[in-house]
Amino acid sequence: MEKEPSPYKKLLNSIVDADTVFWIMPPLMVLLIVGTMAQRWLGLWPAIDQYFSTFIIWAGPVPLPGAYILLGILSITLLFKFLFKSEWKWNKSGIILSHLGALILLFGGLLTAMTARESYMLIPEGYATPYTYSYEAREFLVFQGDTVLARYDFENRDEWDFTKLPFEIEIIKSCANCEILKRVETENYDESLPYQSMAQFMAFEEKPLDPQPETNLTGVELKLSGTSQDGLYIAFDGMPQPIEVTHNDQNYRIILGKAQHLLPFEIQLDDFVEERYGGTEIAKSYHSDVVVRDGDIEWPYRIEMNKPLTYRGYTFYQSSFDKSERGEATILAVVENQGKLFPYIGTAVMALGLLLHCFLAASIQRKARP
Repeated sequence: MEKEPSPYKKLLNSIVDADTVFWIMPPLMVLLIVGTMAQRWLGLWPAIDQYFSTFIIWAGPVPLPGAYILLGILSITLLFKFLFKSEWKWNKSGIILSHLGALILLFGGLLTAMTARESYMLIPEGYATPYTYSYEAREFLVFQGDTVLARYDFENRDEWDFTKLPFEIEIIKSCANCEILKRVETENYDESLPYQSMAQFMAFEEKPLDPQPETNLTGVELKLSGTSQDGLYIAFDGMPQPIEVTHNDQNYRIILGKAQHLLPFEIQLDDFVEERYGGTEIAKSYHSDVVVRDGDIEWPYRIEMNKPLTYRGYTFYQSSFDKSERGEATILAVVENQGKLFPYIGTAVMALGLLLHCFLAASIQRKARP
């Protein structure tokens, strides 16, 4: 009489069952299609957050498994099958390599999801900068001189705590995407209130979020107390002049803007060149002649639309440009991805495995012929 398999054996068999993969692939393909199409209406980053960088997708009140759960099940199934159910024989080495390549791809995707950071640089011609800026994250910063005294994430503005500052800040209202209005045309305008700086002329009200997070104009209206310039102020994302006040003969600056990231080196833009189609204003191509400055290292490089710069784990792509009365500036998309080599390694291992499997299968067939 055949012995009944143990509960652990049953669990292992259910995990490595090939049917699990076939059940997981269809919802993954549907998720890929829906998430890609949603980028048209939601924008790139909101669609990624809602469909791909999530455990649960809500279809109304119904929870559905997100990409993390589906890919997690697929990864566990392949890993257990590779470790416990592989036939460790020479004639099966091609299949084993192919499974290993798939695992490397999945591991690389996990590493990318956990560590990758995308941002951008805006560099005017003739200038250098070590800073990149987030596409969507905003920060509320308080400087004492040139030192950051406090840093607050705009997304968590309901939890801001100003009690440790040497003066008082009270947030009157805020908006993730603001419409600028003339102060005198607002319904609650009161000329007796102590409006200061730009708040004397400008106000804002909430409007729907833009599908592209980088184009949203965030803003706050705040009240300062305990400074030499008390009153009501407003601060906007990208406002050219910070709020500047004095307290006990110390100078303070208050800024609302895109979150910054300091690179371990800086990039200088020597020249930006735009080529247009003849007789039109349409850009045909453009490139940036830059110099990477890292201590004593100076590395000149030309970044083109299909030729990015890679240095110390960062990749810089020619994304766009800006032209104004102040001159030309290049806009570089910056990607920090510690797992960028895994797709190449995984694909190479899978290709080698498939080729080896075909070679071994052909050899077996030749030997089997009379």
